[in-house]
Amino acid sequence: MADMLPAARPLTAGLVVLVALLAGCGADDSPPGADPSAAVPPASATATASAAVDATSTEAARQPHILVLTATGKATIDKFTYVLDGRATEGGPVRLPWRQSVDVPADGRTHEWSLTIEYRRGNVELVGMFNGQVLTRTNGRSTGTGTVSISGSVLG
Repeated sequence: MADMLPAARPLTAGLVVLVALLAGCGADDSPPGADPSAAVPPASATATASAAVDATSTEAARQPHILVLTATGKATIDKFTYVLDGRATEGGPVRLPWRQSVDVPADGRTHEWSLTIEYRRGNVELVGMFNGQVLTRTNGRSTGTGTVSISGSVLG
C-alpha cells in the first residue's frame, strides 16, 4: 500500500491542473451574436499596452521639474541674477511683474538655486515655486537702492 501513495500524487496534481484548464476555457459570458475572440485581447495586445504605459511613465519621470522665480511689486529693477547649480544668468533692467521658468533635471540629485534682484525706490516681493508648490518668499522695500534675494535647494 505504501508503494501506491507516491503514484497517486502525480495523478492528483495532474487532475487539479486539468480541471483548472477546463474551467478557464469552458465559460463564454459574451452576449448572443458577439465574437467570443473579441472578449479577450490577445497576449500581444496586452503586452503592447503594458509596454506603452511603462514607456509613458518612464518618459514622464525623466521630464524636467520646473522652478518658477517671480518678482512683483512697484520698483525699478536694475538687475536680476538667478543661479542654478552654480550657473548664473543675469539680465536687466526689467519691469515688474517679472517671471522666469527654469528646468531642473529629473535626476534624483539635489540642485541649489538662488535669485537676487537689485532695485530702486519701491517694494519687491520674490517667490520661488517648484512644480507648482511655493518654496520660499521674501519682501524688500527701499526709498533708495536695495537688494533682495531668495534661495533654496530642490530634489531633481
